[in-house]
Amino acid sequence: AAVNGNTIQIYSTYTCENIGNLRGHNGKVKSIYWTADDSRLVSAGMDGAVYEWQLKDFKRVSENVLKSCAYSCAVCTTDAPSIFA
Repeated sequence: AAVNGNTIQIYSTYTCENIGNLRGHNGKVKSIYWTADDSRLVSAGMDGAVYEWQLKDFKRVSENVLKSCAYSCAVCTTDAPSIFA
């Protein structure tokens, strides 16, 4: 994955082609974190948003937005029930 401003671009490790884009942040994305099984991704941004993404369909499955906070890092537990930013 690579971040371009407020868009997260997902690439295939075999072909290096862009296979999907994750859009939703209103500010710069500062952190992305892959779960251990590579099925989900957690992103945190300067807009105060922390999103959890399901990568099989590139959809956002959960969110936590606190506009007064500019996040710089996010991690989650092994199977992603708990997210820390």
